[in-house]
Amino acid sequence: MRILSVNVGDSRPITIKHRTVQTGIYKTPATGPVPVTRLGLQGDVRIEPRKMGLEHSAVYAYPHEHYAYWQGELGCEAFPLGQFGENLTVTGMLEEEVRIGDVFRFGSTVLQVAHPRIPCAKLNERMGLRFSSMFLASRKVGYYLRVLSEGSIAPGDAIELLERDEASPTMEEFVRVTQYEFWDAEALQHLLRARDLMPDWRETIEEKLARTLSAKGGWQGLREFEVVRREEECADTVSLYLKCVRGRPLPPFQAGQQLMVALGARSGHQQRRAYAISSSPRELSTYRITVRRMNAPDPSMADGFVSSHLVAMKVGERVLCTAPFGTQNPVPAQAGKDRIPVLLSQGLGIAPMLSMLYELEGRKVRAVFLFHEPTAHDPQGLLREVGALMTRNHGFQMIQTASGQIVAELIGQRVPLTQADIHIAGSRNFADRLVKELTTAGLTLSDLTVLGFG
Repeated sequence: MRILSVNVGDSRPITIKHRTVQTGIYKTPATGPVPVTRLGLQGDVRIEPRKMGLEHSAVYAYPHEHYAYWQGELGCEAFPLGQFGENLTVTGMLEEEVRIGDVFRFGSTVLQVAHPRIPCAKLNERMGLRFSSMFLASRKVGYYLRVLSEGSIAPGDAIELLERDEASPTMEEFVRVTQYEFWDAEALQHLLRARDLMPDWRETIEEKLARTLSAKGGWQGLREFEVVRREEECADTVSLYLKCVRGRPLPPFQAGQQLMVALGARSGHQQRRAYAISSSPRELSTYRITVRRMNAPDPSMADGFVSSHLVAMKVGERVLCTAPFGTQNPVPAQAGKDRIPVLLSQGLGIAPMLSMLYELEGRKVRAVFLFHEPTAHDPQGLLREVGALMTRNHGFQMIQTASGQIVAELIGQRVPLTQADIHIAGSRNFADRLVKELTTAGLTLSDLTVLGFG
């Protein structure tokens, strides 16, 4: 571990969103030893942090190993030392290794790792629009240090680790959990045990933990999943089985709910699309979503962009998702007593219906009617699963029709409409047609549940 460069800078004005502010981000290498006081390097102008305080942000260090990474990512020529506004450009001190509370000797100065850099708009101005989101997502953010013993620092000085608590979180873990994985209560509790954790960060983490513990039926923010299984449903449709990469239990979901997939969520160019969860609500080792590639996807539109990406995903690849959402408790408590579940699906709309069938089976509902309009894109694997479920539940019936033939009269031949709890999933035209058909037959919108569009 060694100091490659010691960098200082003055205060200068920059314009951010038509507003002039001062910044000390522009720094240049010093040629000799630089004295270090409790509040930072002599001759380096610091702009007061809004929250953390200068004593906890006295010196900012950044690993030089990241320079080559960003040069490749941005397609730039080699950066000058101090490019990221760091006081110390260091080698051998990556975020995956450095821990909160670590104590190091830099030259004749003793410094302690205090907290990570959370970038602001000033870094965007220095590096280019939207860079801050890329910087944070990479978790190659560097870290601030507090001064335990004043001295001096010079380029070429060795860095010596004096103290480390191996139980304290690494800088990479700290950034990942506080900024992205704050759904993970266990990980947040681990952060709170960090050595010499700053009071402001403790307060922030405790607030995130309280929100996470109070969340019901899901999680806060985006959760990372790994594709652990992939099944081809037909030529352009696949089912993906998703498992939490941290090995944490998956929260229960309601039959008929959806999972929102976010691509580019950490790059500043986010695209999102929701997919019905087609697995059983009683099997929570994974969530299964079934995805069809959109025809001639427009890269600028989320539907085509996200679906095309997911259809091509391989086992081992990862994706970010929000918590399951959508219609709460679509299967009424009185199902199978004085009400009869009636499911109307078209094509890929069979996916949310399958999760509902599993839920109804688990409740030991005796009579269920599924009306299905096949399309050229029907997920054959899911339909086989539906067939097996129907076979083992003798009161479950599936009626397949030609396009446009699911009508109120056909449904009424099997179930009195006044006793039917009707759920619809398919294309928008399919759902709109059936809503109009059934309300014309005397039902109200409150009698119908539209689960989504296949």
